[in-house]
Amino acid sequence: MTVSARNHALIEALQASWADPDPESFVALFTPDGIFEDIPYAIRLVGHDALRTHARRMKKHSVGLSVALDRYDATASTGVAEWRLSHVYAGNFDGVDCTGRPVAIRGLSIYFFSGGLITRAADYWNYMELVRTMEVIPREVRGMRVQ
Repeated sequence: MTVSARNHALIEALQASWADPDPESFVALFTPDGIFEDIPYAIRLVGHDALRTHARRMKKHSVGLSVALDRYDATASTGVAEWRLSHVYAGNFDGVDCTGRPVAIRGLSIYFFSGGLITRAADYWNYMELVRTMEVIPREVRGMRVQ
């Protein structure tokens, strides 16, 4: 298997790991000092412990979580994927109980690879898609007034 093909398989495995209830299926794809960034939430996680905590939280609040890859590509050191995420939300979203709301968003991920693992993955998606789905005004704008 070529390095590019192996990295294609890493992208597929990472997206499939979201549907697996075991957070280790996500964590095992990263180097020990691997980085995961969720850009809209301004989350930057470094290392297996932080990645594990994030995966547990995502799986707790996301019933039936799945990610479908629309298109993706990888070289020996980098990759990119366009995807569609869907699940049913469980719990509070910005302080409001949104349990039972179906969520569907599109996004893009950028990857960096080394030694057969992911060294960095960064997710970019439209936060406003989620806000509209949840029908919740984000805390940051609730108290704003137009002068």
